[in-house]
Amino acid sequence: MSPWRDWVIQSFNQNLPYNDFIIWQLAGDLLPNPTREQLIATAFNRNHQQNMEGGIVDEEFRIEYVADRINTTSQAFMALTAECARCHDHKFDPISQKEYFQMFSFFNNVKEAGQISWDNAMPVPTLLLTTKEEDKIIAYLNNQTAQKENQLKQVQQQEASKAEAWINTGGYKNGLRKTFPNDMVAHFSLKGNLNNSVKKGEPGSMRRGLGGPIIEKPVFTNTEKGKSVLLNGDTWVDCGKTATYSKSEPFSVGIWVNIPKALKDGVIFHRCSSSQLYNYRGFSLGVTNHLLELKMAHTAPYNAIIEFSKQPVPKDKWIQLTVTYDGSGKAAGYKVFLNGAEIATTVDQDNLYKDIMLNETLGLQIGAWDRGKGLTNGKVNDVVVFDRALTGIEVKQLSDAGTFETIIRKEPSTLTAQERTALKEYFLSNTSDTIQKLKEELKEIRMAKADTVEPIRELMIMQEMEKPRPAYILDRGVYDSPTEKVTPDVPEAIFPMQANLPRNRLGFAKWLTHPDHPLTARVAVNRYWQLFFGKGLVKTTEDFGNQGELPSHPELLDWLSVQFVKSGWNVKALLKMMVMSATYRQSSVIDKKLLEKDPENILLARSSPSRLTAEMIRDNALFASQLLNDTIGGRSVYPYQPPDLWRMTGTYYPQDKGRDVYRRGLYTVWRRSSPNPTQATFDVGIRTSCMVRRQKTNTPLQALITLNDPTFVEAAKVLGEKMTRMNNDKAGISYAFRSLTGRKPTNKELALLVQLQQVQYQKFKTHPAKMSGWLNAGMYKIDSTLPKEKLAANAVVASSIINTDASITKR
Repeated sequence: MSPWRDWVIQSFNQNLPYNDFIIWQLAGDLLPNPTREQLIATAFNRNHQQNMEGGIVDEEFRIEYVADRINTTSQAFMALTAECARCHDHKFDPISQKEYFQMFSFFNNVKEAGQISWDNAMPVPTLLLTTKEEDKIIAYLNNQTAQKENQLKQVQQQEASKAEAWINTGGYKNGLRKTFPNDMVAHFSLKGNLNNSVKKGEPGSMRRGLGGPIIEKPVFTNTEKGKSVLLNGDTWVDCGKTATYSKSEPFSVGIWVNIPKALKDGVIFHRCSSSQLYNYRGFSLGVTNHLLELKMAHTAPYNAIIEFSKQPVPKDKWIQLTVTYDGSGKAAGYKVFLNGAEIATTVDQDNLYKDIMLNETLGLQIGAWDRGKGLTNGKVNDVVVFDRALTGIEVKQLSDAGTFETIIRKEPSTLTAQERTALKEYFLSNTSDTIQKLKEELKEIRMAKADTVEPIRELMIMQEMEKPRPAYILDRGVYDSPTEKVTPDVPEAIFPMQANLPRNRLGFAKWLTHPDHPLTARVAVNRYWQLFFGKGLVKTTEDFGNQGELPSHPELLDWLSVQFVKSGWNVKALLKMMVMSATYRQSSVIDKKLLEKDPENILLARSSPSRLTAEMIRDNALFASQLLNDTIGGRSVYPYQPPDLWRMTGTYYPQDKGRDVYRRGLYTVWRRSSPNPTQATFDVGIRTSCMVRRQKTNTPLQALITLNDPTFVEAAKVLGEKMTRMNNDKAGISYAFRSLTGRKPTNKELALLVQLQQVQYQKFKTHPAKMSGWLNAGMYKIDSTLPKEKLAANAVVASSIINTDASITKR
């Protein structure tokens, strides 16, 4: 998510109007001709927990992702606990369960999977984060592809006369007289054995579970099609390394199958490592809700080609199915034939932009797949695979040898127009050397593009479906209990949605940023007030509902909100107004009388001290020591942390080297199951859900962090080195104190720190081994020419200052 984080930082640095900041994040993809930045902004609504556990129900977690979006949006921009209305009407605020799911429906139209891919493939939809150089290469390869496709069409037109002559002279009578079409690479008859008659040394086997052993012998049964394999839905015919094709390589797969009448869903054949475990990476043909489903995916359901037959598949009878693919990566080149005739399909998705390869050793599998529904009680035989896309008449040869034989025996003058077209297609596909060469060149260009695109980084974004997904009130909020159908709308009691706004996320975002909306500006102003004053004018920053507190200064909140909107939602102008106010510039020194009268500073009669955030405490130490790497943007980094913390999650923590360990805390990598221990100890959010107000605790663990974390010890060491160079103890201590606290030490503070330095200096002279921890902490190498005892003593002084209240509290 680092590109989205970079966009957020850039937006604040460039003072993007706050209304645009909201609109871009909620609906940037729905803006006219959205820019790359506007698409990146929509990653906001994908920054939720996602699940790759193998046993989950896909739809259950897809619903959870949508719910997270509406819950986060409601709390982040309206300070409402909308999630309380998921199971029933809100108990305290005017949000009904129906209104919750009406808002839910705004965010329900994303082609995403509930179970994300086990190999950490980026959950779809995604944006390719190409560089300028990669854009040039892709544009060049796209141009080369278009040129080669046009050249191929021209040559086919030129060769048309040769095809006509070939047909008119009866050349097809001998040219097509063969048992199988050319380029067959596998034939598993499955009639009493699992042998491959084309490659006799590569027989098939019956398997259950990926990488598992051959668990049982195949079950053969006698049928009108001869002996066939009887499937149980759990074990599959593993065809070895057969059909290990990429998205740029043409192929054809044919099979005779008898689908039982009771089967509603089940796979017929596939070349995938699993079903949804890897989001169907590969290609497959199956039955879904009684329809044939043709799929080819990198990450389904978005980065994929998905087609459904318009008519239910015939059952309880033998049918011949053939899938052909031309290597184009488009649905137009991916076809399925039933008994020799191409069937009409509905294209559900045509957006395959990355390759389909996952495991090059994994080949075609028949009748079942790991963690998915198989062809229970189905029968199969005569599986054939070809290294090219067969033409229509060749597919007819596989399915209906009698009709095929009749056609090739006909005299040219008796051929129908349809038969002549089929023969012409065959000629152009198989007999022209020029066309064969062009096809090979086209394949090479497509493979070059696939190789270029494959390593390109991706970012999760929002992408609206062409046809909105129906939304329902879910009984008790449970994914599989839909009741009343709902349409997109907003809670009437908050602010009615204008009739001219579209009922989609863009309309919702514009409703949210309407100048008359009662919450958006107030919530933003209150949160910025909290940033500077320690708490908001409404103390419950996260809840403006009936369970939240009333504003301490309602007129001030209203005035600031109106000024914010009138300024064009200018964030920097709002912040400048706050920090230049007399209220903010007050001293935080308090007398006893005022403390007794107003302990919580509700009257704003003084400035309120506030502890620095988890990130700022570390950043302050790094900045004071001049170690801080202030580079803006880029990937997340892996600073120091205790070893083996990530072992509990089954992963390895790859600690960074060099200047990256000194990046600001904002860039520290987050793993929800094992967060950074320094930040977690200082009350950073857990990030499992939206948090707009962190808890504030004071615990002994926090002192242990600032005393022992390598970052703080290293910062103290570097400050100690700078203090030692000054050759004046008081000047060096004053420098370190001011660098860390922003003020000069009092005479009493300075005297105590000088005394500490002298005591530590004598200790290190007497026990030099005790200097090791101070001098060797972190990666920074000290100046070996400086007196080590003095440097170590100064490091102890710097560490002591880091651990004072003055260093971690803003006053």
